[in-house]
Amino acid sequence: MSIFSAGKRAGFTLIELLVIVMILGVLSSIALPQYRRSVERARVAEALTMIRAIYDSCERLAWENQKDNCGAAVLSGDANFRKLDITAKGTFNANATMLSTENFSYQLGNPIVATALKGDYRGATITFDGQTFTCTSASGEEGSRACSVWGAATWNE
Repeated sequence: MSIFSAGKRAGFTLIELLVIVMILGVLSSIALPQYRRSVERARVAEALTMIRAIYDSCERLAWENQKDNCGAAVLSGDANFRKLDITAKGTFNANATMLSTENFSYQLGNPIVATALKGDYRGATITFDGQTFTCTSASGEEGSRACSVWGAATWNE
């Protein structure tokens, strides 16, 4: 007996199609937020690595110029992003003490500060003083959750 025989139809009923669409909707409503969190945490991991590299490079430059720390070297004009021994993609401000990349803006000083530029957590900051990373949430409902989504509680472990 063939599926093409008279009286028999091949295919799905409307109910079956609706059930499949509903299942896909439920699965995507679960998966999409987790995916967005993973992407956001990857951005922050990149920022933490960048902050640490900036800090270390700035401290080396401060030491070479006989300054107490990165902040003192920046204030005296001995340190800016163009003088650091790291390669960073982005744009600098006029005196090259601030670097803006796709996701974060980094500012030299003591501490080094990174500010989120896009996404739900725009305006949230990460600071690093040489020993401790600190997260400060941005204003607004989404911004206030930045530190928990970014996993800030585990940064200094």
